[in-house]
Amino acid sequence: MPMNPTLRRRFLSRAAALPLLALFPGTGASQVGRRYRIELVIFEHLGPESRAFMDAVARPLAPDLSGFAIGEGPIRPSADGFELENVASRIERSGEGRVLARLAWDQIGRGYQAAPWIQVQEGRYLGLRRPEGQEHGDGDGAAAAAGLRPLAAGEERYELEGRLRVWVGRFLHLETDLMFHATQAVAIDPDAFPAVPVRGSQRMNSGEDLFYLDHPAVGIIARVTRIDD
Repeated sequence: MPMNPTLRRRFLSRAAALPLLALFPGTGASQVGRRYRIELVIFEHLGPESRAFMDAVARPLAPDLSGFAIGEGPIRPSADGFELENVASRIERSGEGRVLARLAWDQIGRGYQAAPWIQVQEGRYLGLRRPEGQEHGDGDGAAAAAGLRPLAAGEERYELEGRLRVWVGRFLHLETDLMFHATQAVAIDPDAFPAVPVRGSQRMNSGEDLFYLDHPAVGIIARVTRIDD
């Protein structure tokens, strides 16, 4: 059930200063090979509409964590750091959103086929995910919980998991392949939290404008800055 459009507009007006929010950007001038800084604020929608959506749609899901963590491969932490703290603060002060992630990185613009995926494990830590096929009480699981061997990313659960990327065509595109755990829901399997998929694509331009990728449970505010001028 989508969030009421009037509520969403009012929320975004307070949270992100609508004069800067470009939902329908003009002609893009993005080019493969240029360097960009990407900043994201990812937040949970709070309120009865979001809760009803989660209760109705959530089911056990497995995240796709392929790709690079920020700081690995071609994905470098932003040299200028995270500069959208004012946006994140407005979201939390509004009482209508809870920030899950503040991300900022630098990357070279790549086309659809070549753009790297970025691993995302953000929000509250939920515990360990039992590897597929492992039975309850398995000794290896106990060893992992005790820290006796390194944990792979896929063995740990966070509220927001999956991957995202920014690729370049005529415009910049933010593409998400995420899942958000419904931690308030009761799961049939006590070791699994149900989740909802957060998949979508938002066309963007570089500059000072903010862009918004909407979802009934999770919102993403993005800014892309070209840094090779």
